[in-house]
Amino acid sequence: MVNFFPSYQSLRLADQILAAIAEQAPGYLGRIGAHWYWRMAGGVLVTVKLDYTITEQRWDLLRAEAVTPNVGLFNAAEFPFAAYGTTITSPPFIHELDGESEWSNRLYFQMGHLIQDVVLWLQMLQAAVLDPQVRPPAAYPALSALECELVGHALNALNGHFRIKDLHSAFEEQISRREIARLAQRWEDMDLLTERPRRVTIALRSLARDYAEGFPNETAKPPLSDTP
Repeated sequence: MVNFFPSYQSLRLADQILAAIAEQAPGYLGRIGAHWYWRMAGGVLVTVKLDYTITEQRWDLLRAEAVTPNVGLFNAAEFPFAAYGTTITSPPFIHELDGESEWSNRLYFQMGHLIQDVVLWLQMLQAAVLDPQVRPPAAYPALSALECELVGHALNALNGHFRIKDLHSAFEEQISRREIARLAQRWEDMDLLTERPRRVTIALRSLARDYAEGFPNETAKPPLSDTP
């Protein structure tokens, strides 16, 4: 079977989407050839490519795969542009013909929704690597009771934001502001918090929930919200 690849022009058009995703998802390495790459926490390598569903002159799909050295491919996702179009009869796609590429039906393309879905999928991968079959639990720190309470407070009271000033106000009798700042920086370096303005990632929420589910006193569990 012959492999077809997008032209440089088509790749540059797709770069608009991937560049916006890279601004919100840490670990972006850049585009090499016809693929975009992310190196994420836990040894996860993500590959995204521009593909087609009808003909090689109509690029209308992002295919993504996530692999780790331990298990190889463990997650894959597809993001068809048509799923983010506002009309059934005029789906968005990159039209490539005779060396020229341009967006077709771009006005009907909810590109922002596509970007957010890809970013959410990348965040989900950070939670997925907590599975012992994908990544040994020792790859991430065990959270203390106080750390879980900090995460719970950020989720429930701060809408997921990990704001040092607000957290210190709520826990000043238990932890200093400097210690919270150091913890925040350590978690950010491990991609458990997003870059500033820091927010709790799905992976950190999962670590805190694992603690809460095993908490010995049911009434004392830190209340963890399901809202990202």
